[in-house]
Amino acid sequence: MRAFLAIGLALASPCNAQPAGVTPWMTGHRLVKLLGNVDPAAVNWTPDSPFRTRAIAAEFEDARNRELVRGFIHGVHDATEGKAWCWSARYKPAPDELEEDARRALQQMSDTQLKRNAADLIVEGWRTKWPCPVDQRSKR
Repeated sequence: MRAFLAIGLALASPCNAQPAGVTPWMTGHRLVKLLGNVDPAAVNWTPDSPFRTRAIAAEFEDARNRELVRGFIHGVHDATEGKAWCWSARYKPAPDELEEDARRALQQMSDTQLKRNAADLIVEGWRTKWPCPVDQRSKR
């Protein structure tokens, strides 16, 4: 048995594996789609639904999507502030401004850019506007 194991190990050559491409869960495309209005015709609605009409169901989905996007942007903020981008010494924007900057940047990007990770795209926009001086980066 040991001989077979030794032969197997000797014949096995090191493998030069290519790194697997990981598709982000939240791409820029997906986040931009969540920013858009839900078409009432696309809503899965039946007369016994808790919503009286398709339009009301679509409004509910819009509100839910807005909150999901808002939470995502806030999570990116919490995870990257002081490491990937920093407040300006003169200017500290309100959370609504950060959200609006993220939304505006995503909506202006090309299809190719939007295939990338949405968090990375948001951080790139913030980093352009609020870069970190080397001595200001936190060690969080």
